[in-house]
Amino acid sequence: MSDSIQQILRAQHVGFTVQAPGGRLDILNDISLDLNAGQTLAIVGASGSGKTTLLGLLAGLERPTSGDIWLAGEHLNRLDENERARLRRRRVGFVFQSFHLLPSLTALENVMLALEIAGLDRPRERATRALEQVGLDHRMAHYPRQMSGGEQQRVAIARAFAGDPSVLFADEPTGNLDRNTGESVARLLFDLNREHGTALVLVTHDLNLARRCGRIEEIEDGRLVTARAGEERDRFRLVDKG
Repeated sequence: MSDSIQQILRAQHVGFTVQAPGGRLDILNDISLDLNAGQTLAIVGASGSGKTTLLGLLAGLERPTSGDIWLAGEHLNRLDENERARLRRRRVGFVFQSFHLLPSLTALENVMLALEIAGLDRPRERATRALEQVGLDHRMAHYPRQMSGGEQQRVAIARAFAGDPSVLFADEPTGNLDRNTGESVARLLFDLNREHGTALVLVTHDLNLARRCGRIEEIEDGRLVTARAGEERDRFRLVDKG
């Protein structure tokens, strides 16, 4: 895998199995997909279908039981936990349904901390610019408790993009927001995706949000579904807008 071909993410025949009280439980089976720089991919499916598990594997948070994953040119299977963590700090951003902001830090400090952990230079300058990009230049000195849910998610998005990651993983990023706020946050995510050229992998139950991505994949019972009958196929089938 090489950045020279702009392939940011590749999964080949990935499976993930755990031992449950009733025996072996196959959570994911034979998952293969890829994503290039700047592309957007939505992963949809029912609760318990394996969406979040797949996101964690693609980001190197867990090792697959079978198959191979490459992230930003690195073969994750060959990296130990510390090496995968270093790769995430340099090349990956995250946005979650729960904002995961530290309550004792201001908006600016929350973003700066992520940059400092990643070892990036000029953390204050980078954090300030990122918060300005998400329209929070007037909220930099505020703490999470002093901000609305939408504002907290904007801080989380600023934190994710501040280090110019190669790929951003978003898990239900609008799940805790009302409709209007969720739309505003979604628009911001895709605007920053285009401006930064960052690949975006989005897990969501919201089909309207999923349809904004260049491609959609559905997971059903741990497998990718590429063809379904009638209306359901039309709703969930792989879409490529180029």
